[in-house]
Amino acid sequence: MKSTDDLNKIPKTGRIGRFAKILTSKIDTDIFIRIMQDSSEYGKYKPDKKAHWWRNAVERLENELGKKEATEVMRICGSKCCGQGQRKKAKRLMNESSSIEEFLEKLSKYGVKDGELEYILTDDNTIIGKYNKCFCGQVKKSTELFKNKTYCQCSVEFNKQFFESAFEKPVEVELKQSIINGGDYCEFEIKWV
Repeated sequence: MKSTDDLNKIPKTGRIGRFAKILTSKIDTDIFIRIMQDSSEYGKYKPDKKAHWWRNAVERLENELGKKEATEVMRICGSKCCGQGQRKKAKRLMNESSSIEEFLEKLSKYGVKDGELEYILTDDNTIIGKYNKCFCGQVKKSTELFKNKTYCQCSVEFNKQFFESAFEKPVEVELKQSIINGGDYCEFEIKWV
Protein backbone atom coordinates (compact mmCIF):
# COMPACT_ATOMS: atom_id res chain seq x y z
CA MET A 1 0.00 0.00 0.00
CA LYS A 2 1.24 3.45 -0.88
CA SER A 3 1.76 6.04 1.81
CA THR A 4 -0.80 8.53 3.01
CA ASP A 5 1.65 11.17 1.76
CA ASP A 6 1.06 10.00 -1.85
CA LEU A 7 -2.70 10.33 -1.37
CA ASN A 8 -2.43 13.78 0.18
CA LYS A 9 -0.63 15.13 -2.91
CA ILE A 10 -3.50 14.25 -5.26
CA PRO A 11 -5.70 17.27 -6.10
CA LYS A 12 -9.07 17.46 -4.34
CA THR A 13 -10.68 20.33 -6.27
CA GLY A 14 -11.60 21.23 -9.82
CA ARG A 15 -12.23 18.75 -12.61
CA ILE A 16 -9.22 16.69 -11.63
CA GLY A 17 -10.48 16.57 -8.04
CA ARG A 18 -13.88 15.41 -9.27
CA PHE A 19 -12.17 12.71 -11.37
CA ALA A 20 -10.17 11.62 -8.31
CA LYS A 21 -13.29 11.47 -6.15
CA ILE A 22 -15.10 9.31 -8.71
CA LEU A 23 -12.11 6.97 -8.89
CA THR A 24 -11.82 6.58 -5.12
CA SER A 25 -15.38 5.27 -4.99
CA LYS A 26 -14.58 2.55 -7.56
CA ILE A 27 -11.04 1.27 -7.10
CA ASP A 28 -8.46 0.37 -4.48
CA THR A 29 -5.76 2.78 -3.33
CA ASP A 30 -2.81 1.31 -5.25
CA ILE A 31 -4.61 1.47 -8.60
CA PHE A 32 -5.90 4.95 -7.76
CA ILE A 33 -2.37 6.22 -7.09
CA ARG A 34 -1.08 4.67 -10.34
CA ILE A 35 -3.82 6.34 -12.40
CA MET A 36 -3.34 9.70 -10.66
CA GLN A 37 0.48 9.68 -10.91
CA ASP A 38 2.07 13.05 -11.57
CA SER A 39 -1.13 14.89 -10.61
CA SER A 40 0.32 16.69 -7.59
CA GLU A 41 1.54 19.60 -9.75
CA TYR A 42 -1.50 19.67 -12.03
CA GLY A 43 -2.63 23.09 -10.84
CA LYS A 44 0.67 24.59 -12.02
CA TYR A 45 0.58 22.99 -15.48
CA LYS A 46 0.00 25.04 -18.64
CA PRO A 47 -2.98 23.92 -20.77
CA ASP A 48 -0.92 21.71 -23.11
CA LYS A 49 0.66 19.90 -20.16
CA LYS A 50 -2.76 19.43 -18.53
CA ALA A 51 -3.96 17.83 -21.76
CA HIS A 52 -0.88 15.61 -21.77
CA TRP A 53 -1.63 14.54 -18.18
CA TRP A 54 -5.23 13.63 -19.11
CA ARG A 55 -4.07 11.69 -22.16
CA ASN A 56 -1.75 9.57 -20.03
CA ALA A 57 -4.18 9.26 -17.10
CA VAL A 58 -6.97 7.99 -19.34
CA GLU A 59 -4.61 5.47 -20.93
CA ARG A 60 -3.67 4.28 -17.42
CA LEU A 61 -7.35 4.22 -16.48
CA GLU A 62 -8.22 2.00 -19.43
CA ASN A 63 -5.18 -0.25 -18.85
CA GLU A 64 -6.03 -0.68 -15.16
CA LEU A 65 -9.82 -1.02 -15.35
CA GLY A 66 -10.55 -2.05 -18.91
CA LYS A 67 -12.47 -0.14 -21.57
CA LYS A 68 -15.95 -0.70 -20.08
CA GLU A 69 -15.10 0.54 -16.57
CA ALA A 70 -12.98 3.41 -17.90
CA THR A 71 -15.90 4.50 -20.09
CA GLU A 72 -18.20 4.39 -17.06
CA VAL A 73 -15.81 6.60 -15.05
CA MET A 74 -15.64 9.19 -17.83
CA ARG A 75 -19.41 9.15 -18.27
CA ILE A 76 -19.85 9.82 -14.56
CA CYS A 77 -17.51 12.78 -15.06
CA GLY A 78 -19.69 13.97 -17.94
CA SER A 79 -22.86 13.77 -15.87
CA LYS A 80 -21.15 16.01 -13.29
CA CYS A 81 -19.88 18.42 -15.97
CA CYS A 82 -23.45 18.89 -17.16
CA GLY A 83 -24.58 20.33 -13.86
CA GLN A 84 -27.90 21.80 -12.83
CA GLY A 85 -27.14 25.13 -14.51
CA GLN A 86 -26.53 23.49 -17.89
CA ARG A 87 -29.61 21.30 -17.53
CA LYS A 88 -31.81 24.26 -16.60
CA LYS A 89 -30.43 26.19 -19.59
CA ALA A 90 -31.29 23.28 -21.91
CA LYS A 91 -34.83 23.09 -20.57
CA ARG A 92 -35.29 26.88 -20.71
CA LEU A 93 -34.04 27.15 -24.30
CA MET A 94 -36.32 24.30 -25.36
CA ASN A 95 -39.32 25.89 -23.60
CA GLU A 96 -38.56 29.20 -25.37
CA SER A 97 -38.48 27.45 -28.76
CA SER A 98 -41.44 26.68 -30.99
CA SER A 99 -39.71 23.67 -32.57
CA ILE A 100 -36.69 21.41 -32.24
CA GLU A 101 -35.13 23.24 -35.20
CA GLU A 102 -35.47 26.58 -33.39
CA PHE A 103 -34.01 25.04 -30.23
CA LEU A 104 -31.03 23.71 -32.21
CA GLU A 105 -30.50 27.07 -33.88
CA LYS A 106 -30.40 28.73 -30.44
CA LEU A 107 -27.90 26.14 -29.23
CA SER A 108 -25.69 26.71 -32.25
CA LYS A 109 -25.40 30.40 -31.32
CA TYR A 110 -25.83 30.44 -27.54
CA GLY A 111 -22.53 31.41 -25.94
CA VAL A 112 -20.34 30.30 -28.88
CA LYS A 113 -19.04 31.92 -32.02
CA ASP A 114 -20.92 31.17 -35.23
CA GLY A 115 -19.40 28.25 -37.08
CA GLU A 116 -17.87 26.58 -34.02
CA LEU A 117 -20.97 24.57 -33.14
CA GLU A 118 -23.71 23.24 -35.37
CA TYR A 119 -26.68 21.00 -34.70
CA ILE A 120 -28.64 19.45 -37.55
CA LEU A 121 -31.91 17.56 -37.25
CA THR A 122 -31.47 14.70 -39.74
CA ASP A 123 -34.85 13.02 -39.22
CA ASP A 124 -37.67 12.95 -36.69
CA ASN A 125 -35.50 11.60 -33.88
CA THR A 126 -31.82 12.17 -34.74
CA ILE A 127 -29.56 15.18 -34.29
CA ILE A 128 -25.98 15.45 -35.47
CA GLY A 129 -23.91 17.76 -33.31
CA LYS A 130 -20.77 19.05 -34.99
CA TYR A 131 -18.17 20.98 -32.95
CA ASN A 132 -15.45 22.64 -35.02
CA LYS A 133 -13.24 22.96 -31.95
CA CYS A 134 -12.81 21.01 -28.76
CA PHE A 135 -14.80 22.71 -26.01
CA CYS A 136 -13.26 20.78 -23.10
CA GLY A 137 -10.99 23.13 -21.16
CA GLN A 138 -8.94 20.21 -19.86
CA VAL A 139 -7.76 18.90 -23.24
CA LYS A 140 -8.50 21.43 -25.98
CA LYS A 141 -4.86 22.57 -26.06
CA SER A 142 -3.56 19.04 -26.58
CA THR A 143 -0.54 18.80 -28.84
CA GLU A 144 -0.80 15.00 -29.05
CA LEU A 145 -3.58 12.75 -30.28
CA PHE A 146 -5.30 10.58 -27.69
CA LYS A 147 -4.91 6.87 -28.40
CA ASN A 148 -8.47 5.96 -27.38
CA LYS A 149 -11.91 7.58 -27.32
CA THR A 150 -12.38 7.02 -23.61
CA TYR A 151 -11.77 10.63 -22.54
CA CYS A 152 -14.51 11.89 -24.88
CA GLN A 153 -17.08 9.68 -23.17
CA CYS A 154 -17.32 12.60 -20.75
CA SER A 155 -18.70 14.71 -23.63
CA VAL A 156 -21.00 11.87 -24.70
CA GLU A 157 -22.60 11.88 -21.26
CA PHE A 158 -22.66 15.68 -21.10
CA ASN A 159 -24.69 15.72 -24.33
CA LYS A 160 -26.93 12.93 -23.05
CA GLN A 161 -27.75 14.81 -19.85
CA PHE A 162 -28.19 18.11 -21.69
CA PHE A 163 -30.59 16.79 -24.34
CA GLU A 164 -32.52 14.61 -21.89
CA SER A 165 -33.14 17.76 -19.84
CA ALA A 166 -34.27 19.68 -22.92
CA PHE A 167 -36.56 16.98 -24.32
CA GLU A 168 -37.61 15.45 -20.98
CA LYS A 169 -37.14 11.96 -22.43
CA PRO A 170 -34.26 9.46 -22.71
CA VAL A 171 -31.69 9.98 -25.43
CA GLU A 172 -28.75 7.95 -26.68
CA VAL A 173 -25.54 9.67 -27.74
CA GLU A 174 -22.76 8.18 -29.84
CA LEU A 175 -19.38 9.74 -30.51
CA LYS A 176 -18.67 9.56 -34.24
CA GLN A 177 -15.30 11.36 -34.22
CA SER A 178 -13.30 13.76 -32.08
CA ILE A 179 -10.57 16.30 -32.64
CA ILE A 180 -8.30 14.86 -29.94
CA ASN A 181 -8.47 11.51 -31.74
CA GLY A 182 -7.52 13.04 -35.09
CA GLY A 183 -10.96 13.98 -36.44
CA ASP A 184 -11.49 17.22 -38.33
CA TYR A 185 -14.20 18.08 -35.78
CA CYS A 186 -16.09 16.47 -32.90
CA GLU A 187 -19.29 14.79 -34.01
CA PHE A 188 -22.05 13.33 -31.86
CA GLU A 189 -25.20 11.51 -32.94
CA ILE A 190 -28.07 12.19 -30.55
CA LYS A 191 -31.18 9.98 -30.84
CA TRP A 192 -34.40 9.78 -28.87
CA VAL A 193 -37.54 7.65 -29.11
